[in-house]
Amino acid sequence: MKIEMPLLDEKKRLNSFNEIELGFTLEQAMQEAGRCLQCKEPLCEKGCPANVGCKAFIEQIMLGDFDKALEIINEKNPLPCFTSRVCAEENQCEGNCILEKQGKAIAIKALERFVTEHGKSHWKKGKSNGKKVAIVGSGPAGMAAALELNKKGFETEVFEALPQLGGILSWGIPGYRLGKENVEEVLKDLKKKKVKFRTKQKIGEKNTLGDLMKNFDAVLLAIGEGRARNIGLSGVQKEGVWYWDEFLQSFSTGQNKLGKEKKAIVIGGGNTAIDCARVLRRIGCEATVAYRKNMPFMPCNKSELIHAMEEGIEFRMQLVPEAFLGEKKLEKVRFKKLEIEKENFVETEEKEEITADICVLAIGQQYDTTIANGTELEGKEIKINGNKTELWGVFAAGDLANDEKTVVHSIASARKAVEDIEKYLEGK
Repeated sequence: MKIEMPLLDEKKRLNSFNEIELGFTLEQAMQEAGRCLQCKEPLCEKGCPANVGCKAFIEQIMLGDFDKALEIINEKNPLPCFTSRVCAEENQCEGNCILEKQGKAIAIKALERFVTEHGKSHWKKGKSNGKKVAIVGSGPAGMAAALELNKKGFETEVFEALPQLGGILSWGIPGYRLGKENVEEVLKDLKKKKVKFRTKQKIGEKNTLGDLMKNFDAVLLAIGEGRARNIGLSGVQKEGVWYWDEFLQSFSTGQNKLGKEKKAIVIGGGNTAIDCARVLRRIGCEATVAYRKNMPFMPCNKSELIHAMEEGIEFRMQLVPEAFLGEKKLEKVRFKKLEIEKENFVETEEKEEITADICVLAIGQQYDTTIANGTELEGKEIKINGNKTELWGVFAAGDLANDEKTVVHSIASARKAVEDIEKYLEGK
């Protein structure tokens, strides 16, 4: 049988912002790796967006060579300390495992985490090639690109708009899913390898993209879609209504202004919505997630959904927000009810009001178009094709370049962007 990831004691879990998944012991890892069939055509690797050599690294676990296992992972994924904690494995590597048909997929994500905790990385800064690359954004795509560029001998400088480094890994994914020490360790290692980081540097204000294009040989935009998409519903400006980015950032920086609010609604069905609900639950709120379709359509990780249910979060399906009610502060959220008609979700005339003194909107993301300031595209969106933009010498990675907004897709696109940067600079 598949060995599941050990969890923090259930009584402690709800009050903890530390990681609730504890990782495999040596005995558990060896036992789980031993179940791998070592398929001739490993479907798990095809299911991984980064195409990590799952078969090969699991074999190295069985042989007891954890350094070699980590080396194999790093060939395609330079940041497994993140992906082994936040990946949607059920839709990727494990979902494609041949044993999944029997409900016994190899616990690849847990084995990857074991390797990151027991193997040693030996990457070194490459010999300088005299080229300078600017990276805008210090999230997963920015860090992965900085690491890959550093290995290849590029002088790399990372510009971060916020005071803290790490992007969404630092402020947007709560500590019970991804311990912040993992982010700090990667940043510390990059700094040791002479990658430069500059915080409070919002490109598009004092420094513009045009400035970077003049001062660097290439520029990589790894800014992600870290802003909520505003919605024009009645009452959205009321006290107590938050957008997901404001809520998670204020919480991560210790500036959250929540008072005695006790009834919370989170609108959305993705991982961000589940994160917001689980944070609210941990600070003492009764949390309800409202979603426009029904549960099978929720795009969040199944494991996160299960944890949320275990933590007492309520789920209300087939509801679309219509208005936020109350005199000055939020008191209720009014929803339109949906029904299923010929496999489609359609609005009805029926309404429902749910009492709440806080509501978090987790239903959309966008990027800040002021990034194009200082170029001929000022005030416009930048057209992106793959990892290349319409601006000469400017590339994109992460959410900006991907349809899939996940950490592993960001890391995979960063590696491809670095390859494009290399080809571009070779031709200059």
